[in-house]
Amino acid sequence: MSLKLNLEVPKFLKSVRYTLAAVNGLFLLTGFLLLIVGVVILVQYSEYEVFVTQRFFTIPGFVIATGVIICIGSILGFYGAISEQFYFIAGYVMLSIVVLVFEIVIIIIAFALSNDAVSEIRAPMLQSLQLYESRRDIARLWDDLQMEFECCGVSSRLDYTSSRIPVSCCHIDYGTISPFECGAANAYTTGCATFLGEWLAYNAYVIAVCAIVATCLQVLLSAMSGWLAYRSKFEEVELES
Repeated sequence: MSLKLNLEVPKFLKSVRYTLAAVNGLFLLTGFLLLIVGVVILVQYSEYEVFVTQRFFTIPGFVIATGVIICIGSILGFYGAISEQFYFIAGYVMLSIVVLVFEIVIIIIAFALSNDAVSEIRAPMLQSLQLYESRRDIARLWDDLQMEFECCGVSSRLDYTSSRIPVSCCHIDYGTISPFECGAANAYTTGCATFLGEWLAYNAYVIAVCAIVATCLQVLLSAMSGWLAYRSKFEEVELES
């Protein structure tokens, strides 16, 4: 005696149109994820443009470009879902593979930068520090940095002469009355390169993690897209009116 299970495959799985639309919807979500992360981190890095190298802008720029490509490529995906034409679906598959390669590159670059962040910013920070007393805009950036991260100089307070340490290198309690003197005895001991580098490294790490999530999803989407392209070419599929 044998039992036969009559399991009906859901209609949306039988249909190239519905399945590809669902896959493309997830593809579009990964594009929005990368686009948002890239823009947010690019804006944050722009606040410290004087202190960082071009490498820090390359990564979020690359992430934004990848997100834009995904969003534009989704148009091809939705058209392929509507038309169920093999060549449009195959083009969508190729685009998803290209995006997958981009995401892997983002992961590699982001992890590499997160490890090199502190050493990467030392040179531009030293160059800008030499302009502290001659350029007011540079002085304002350094004061904001030193007050925000509670640090002093690039490596330590020794980057300034003992008689010319900025007030921003010292903690000022509420209610402090002038005159207030910031000197070697009460200045912050840790350099700003350490704190800023760690903050920049954390943001690069966030990019890498988001790219890993997008890549894992992209592998699945690429495989499903390839399967749908195969079905549209070599199998009889159910069409919807």
